[in-house]
Order: sequence, then C-alpha cells, then structure tokens
Amino acid sequence: MNNSLSTYFEQRLQREIEEIDARIRDLSAEKLALQRQLMKARREISGLADVNRKNSVTRIMIENRVLDALRNSPKPLSSKALLMEAMHVDFQLKGTTFRTHLHRLKEKGAIVSAGQRGFWKLVSN
Repeated sequence: MNNSLSTYFEQRLQREIEEIDARIRDLSAEKLALQRQLMKARREISGLADVNRKNSVTRIMIENRVLDALRNSPKPLSSKALLMEAMHVDFQLKGTTFRTHLHRLKEKGAIVSAGQRGFWKLVSN
C-alpha cells in the first residue's frame, strides 16, 4: 500500500512538472512574439523600417541612444552610464558587445575618449 501511494505521488508530481514545462514553452514562445513586435514598432518609430537585419536595427538604435545621451549631457559620460542607456534598447546587452558599439562609433568619428579612461564625449564640430 505504501509503495503504491509513493508511485501515485511520483506520477502526480511528474505530471505537474510536465504541465509547468508546457506552460514555460508557451510563455517563451509568447515572449519571443512580443519581442519581435516590439522590435518592429521601434524600427517604425525610429524610421528604420527599411533596415532588414535585426542586428543592424539593434545596432543603429543603440548607437542613436548613446549619441542622444551624450548630446543631452553637459559633461562626458562613462562607459557604464552609456551602457545603462543602451540597455533601454536591448536589456540583455553585454558589456563586451557594447564596447564594440563604442568602438564602431569611435571609428566613425562620432565620439572620442574624453581624456579620462572609460569616459566619452561627442566630437566637437
């Protein structure tokens, strides 16, 4: 009797785990769909509807966010502060990836080091 009770509880727990896994899969799929819709809306709002590659859209939006932050700041901003701004576009943005965005902006001549390591400012015209 005790063995059959144990088997019953194991089976019930296993079913509950499987139901939770199914809900997680459904929620993950729903999350991805919402992220795609959000990206599409952001593209249209920022005038990037003609850009096709997701990475390009994200990169342009991050670069624009960094440039806007620097334009609106009276003093140079740290890489960390700029990363926090960029994370409004992509909340999963990693620091190493963000440094590539900064390097790309530097190579384009849009930003320069502010003299102190890790601080950036717009190029003076």
